[in-house]
Amino acid sequence: MTDIKIQLGRAEAIAKLDTAGAPVTTEWLLGQLPFSDQAIHSMENGREVYSILDAIDTPPPENQSIYQAVGDLFVYHKPAIFVDPEWPRHTRNYLVVGFIYERDSAIRGISGPLAANIVGTITDGLTELAHEAPRMRREGMGQLSIERL
Repeated sequence: MTDIKIQLGRAEAIAKLDTAGAPVTTEWLLGQLPFSDQAIHSMENGREVYSILDAIDTPPPENQSIYQAVGDLFVYHKPAIFVDPEWPRHTRNYLVVGFIYERDSAIRGISGPLAANIVGTITDGLTELAHEAPRMRREGMGQLSIERL
C-alpha cells in the first residue's frame, strides 16, 4: 500500500492506495501527482468531492464498482451534464479524481449508476473532510490537492 495526502481547503486526510486491487490505476494516479486544482462538490451524486484531471492518457476499467463507500477514493469518467450535440465525443465527459464523504451518495450518470475505479481508501482525516466539504460548498469551493507521502 502507498499513502497519499489529500488536502481540501483547511482539512487534510491520508488515504491508502490499493496497489493490489487497482495496480494500473494507482500507478497511473501516482504519475499525475502532485495534483492541485479546483475542488467541485457534486450536485447530483450526493456527498462527492472531485477535481477534473487534465490527463491525455487514461487508466483502463479496473477494480470498478457502482457501490462506492464512504472514504472511497476513485477515478472515473464523469458525464457532462449539459452537452451540445456538436461537441466532439471526447469532450462529453471529464476524467475526475474524487472521494465520497458520507453514506447517502452514489455516482450516477443519465442512465443510472456509473462504475468508478476504486483506487484507495481514506484512512485518517475523513471527519475533517466531511466538515470542510459542506463549508466550502456554502462559502465557495477551494483547492483539492493530492500528493504522495
